[in-house]
Amino acid sequence: MAASFGVGWRQVAVGFMLLAATGMVAATYSIVAVPLAREFQPSRTVLMLAMTVLSGTSAVLAPLLGTLMDRFPLRRLMVTGGLCLGAGYVAISLATSFTQVLVIFAVLIAPANVLMGPVAITVLLSRWFAQKRGRAVGIAIAGISAGGFVFPLIISALMAAFEWRLALRALAVVLLLWTIPMAMLVVDRPSDKRLNPDGADEPPLQAREELARNPISAREILTDPAFWMIALTVSIVTAGLKGMITNLAPLAIDTGATAAQAAPLISIYSACGFIAKLNFAALSDKVGPKVLMFCGLGGFAAGMVCLTQAGAGYGVIALGVAITGLFGGLMVPAESYLAPRIFGQRGVGRAMGLLSGAILLAMLATPPLYGLMYDVTGSYTGMFWIFAAAAVAALFWVPMLRLHPREQAV
Repeated sequence: MAASFGVGWRQVAVGFMLLAATGMVAATYSIVAVPLAREFQPSRTVLMLAMTVLSGTSAVLAPLLGTLMDRFPLRRLMVTGGLCLGAGYVAISLATSFTQVLVIFAVLIAPANVLMGPVAITVLLSRWFAQKRGRAVGIAIAGISAGGFVFPLIISALMAAFEWRLALRALAVVLLLWTIPMAMLVVDRPSDKRLNPDGADEPPLQAREELARNPISAREILTDPAFWMIALTVSIVTAGLKGMITNLAPLAIDTGATAAQAAPLISIYSACGFIAKLNFAALSDKVGPKVLMFCGLGGFAAGMVCLTQAGAGYGVIALGVAITGLFGGLMVPAESYLAPRIFGQRGVGRAMGLLSGAILLAMLATPPLYGLMYDVTGSYTGMFWIFAAAAVAALFWVPMLRLHPREQAV
């Protein structure tokens, strides 16, 4: 790697920091939900609708914004996302009803979730890296877990120091100072700095061949079986993780833990997810994604089974959270790693937008379904069993996943 390619690895650091900011939204919602529940008194199911609104709106926006990312400067789009995220938490602090909270998640936080989330970072890093793409994506995606580890501690401290509305305004300031300077460091393409992907002397052969072809169309993506196999496999894990993490604080409190004891569980989950993503970065370019997907699905199923015994106490919950984070976290970067490989770099924004949209649509009902399961049965156990069984089923179709463009011979 040429010394001047340090700017390429700087893009990885930018991705890490921005994903920490967007990743914390779902990871910390169970903490923010406690004062919202006390203030507005929605049912547990309605309380979790905020995550459904976030996922649903993001799913609608992802294909549109993903296509824009192939055409317009990423820096401007990411700065816009940072402003939306900060404004969203200020607006929540001013809300007078839970309906307003849901609207804020749709209008401000969901666009930020796409503009600075995995879709945008994948587009950016797929331009800067080819042979080292797995390493770059894995390191950047680890930012999601880093944000989930750091921000619960920040928010808990702010909630302890201030009334909850003031705490959210302080959080908004932290997020603006976190995201805007990072977004300003984005360099859209290596050619802007007279560089090639990976710092190579010449562009990769595959990149040169793609320049001679038109970008892949949405129809070609949606009719590709590999698209739906990736979407379904990643959805099983990410939907299960999202439902679990957004209900984690209420789950722990229901078994006798205090709110202060519940917050570290989110940090445990995020720390294990952080380790998982670094493992993906270290191994994906060496052992291949299918091996990592096998490990991720199997470990995620084991973690879900462990959480069915949450009634046994705080220690069992912590163990289940750690296992799901450690193994389920291997699946989170898979979408970003596979999309450029299967659909080509020129259309990666469109492919990632459609893929993320499909996955987010699958996740729409998960947080409130966890809440509904609790409202009906008084326990989350049924949802844990459902996701464990789905992960085991996915192990049977992973070997059939294609890892190259459809028109390319093996």
